[in-house]
Amino acid sequence: MLGQGLTGQRNSDFAKLTRMNLKLRQIEVDEETAALLEARARARGMTVSELLADIAYNQEVLPADLAEMRHKGEGPWSPEALEEDARRLAEFERTREGVPWEEVKSWLRSWGTPDELPTPKLRKL
Repeated sequence: MLGQGLTGQRNSDFAKLTRMNLKLRQIEVDEETAALLEARARARGMTVSELLADIAYNQEVLPADLAEMRHKGEGPWSPEALEEDARRLAEFERTREGVPWEEVKSWLRSWGTPDELPTPKLRKL
């Protein structure tokens, strides 16, 4: 496989391949999706084109054990888990209460450190 996954060892080789003199096309996405793609590409040291090519060429983004769970409808893909996700999404859409991702990330990164942060509080977003 060309890209060897989003975190694989051969991403730099794959990135070089995608920089070759290729015919380019323009694809339109909404502003939020564009910002997300740009941020993810930047975090991986890639262009958006390289990120999308890596995803497109990588048929098996999930590890085998998770792909099997998804196929069987187990774990996070079980009907119960999906119902819970839908319930939580509906609750968020109703109340607009949540915690910004940056706060969650900081909190998670603090786990196990001497300066562990308190659980972030829900608020209107």
